[in-house]
Amino acid sequence: MAKVFLLSVASGEGDGDYNRGAYRGLMRSAQADAFRIHALIDDPAGADLILFAELHGAGPYFEKVRTHPLVRRYREKCFLFSSTPYVIPFLPGIYTSIERRWATNRTRAGSYLGVSENEFVVFSKPAADLPWLYGFLGSTATAEVRRRLRTLAHPRGFFQDTAVDQARVLRGELSSAEMRAYWRRYAESIRTSKFVLCPRGVSTSSVRLFDVMRMGRVPVILSDQWVAPSGPAWEEISIRIPENDLSRIILTLERREGEAVAMGRRARAVWDEWFAERACFHRVVEWCLEIKAGRRLSEKWAHLPPYLQYLRPFHFRHRLRTRYHALREKLAP
Repeated sequence: MAKVFLLSVASGEGDGDYNRGAYRGLMRSAQADAFRIHALIDDPAGADLILFAELHGAGPYFEKVRTHPLVRRYREKCFLFSSTPYVIPFLPGIYTSIERRWATNRTRAGSYLGVSENEFVVFSKPAADLPWLYGFLGSTATAEVRRRLRTLAHPRGFFQDTAVDQARVLRGELSSAEMRAYWRRYAESIRTSKFVLCPRGVSTSSVRLFDVMRMGRVPVILSDQWVAPSGPAWEEISIRIPENDLSRIILTLERREGEAVAMGRRARAVWDEWFAERACFHRVVEWCLEIKAGRRLSEKWAHLPPYLQYLRPFHFRHRLRTRYHALREKLAP
């Protein structure tokens, strides 16, 4: 049994309610935990794990976590659960968007908490007579692989590019009624499809993949750098196709159409066992304990190599932008 001290550094002000979503999700999961092996405690000194649960409120690269007094004092038992898209693994822990090329024994892949709570994403029994062989409703503006999906054509293929809607969301132009209608359409596109295309977006992972499993459909994963959470037999519940081999999609799905109902049922069962609210806290703690048990190098030294990733062009530019905007806000009258 592990004793866990759970916290978030995100402020409760402004966007804090959203930014504390991962923390609230893990807290609810701990309360609904079906395994009852690990427990939350209020004393970080007596905890086996100190677990930070963060979205965007911890700074662009988790600066508020990295400089937190508990990390400075108890570095060896501090871990991070992150649902953010831009990741450098400065702390060991669970990252929904860790890239395959940067994954190490200090990290595990995970699912999403607090990012999307779509009321329409509910289980619907998979069936052989669903109208669409495959479906996709989403923005194509976030990744090249999404843009290339426009070239697919099939009489039973559903495809809708929502890049315009997404741009309005980012500008805060959609009303609550319009947002609700959008989420309804998104869920309906999954419900009526046997297979659902799950390309990478801004990051290697996507909420869509886990929504599809939750609804009992088969995800078709199109993300070369995506790291699968350990545990589930992913080959039994999903289909993975290389980003540069999209021409295989239609032939593959036609050939495997007869498997869709059984795979959809298994996908939902796996979601229940690994990613549902009653399981998530237990799985996150177990993955953190695996990292801790397999540690060969003290975190005093192991946390240093990730800083080299600042030299990657993407992170270098992103860090300069965030520093620039932070400076502008600080100097603003």
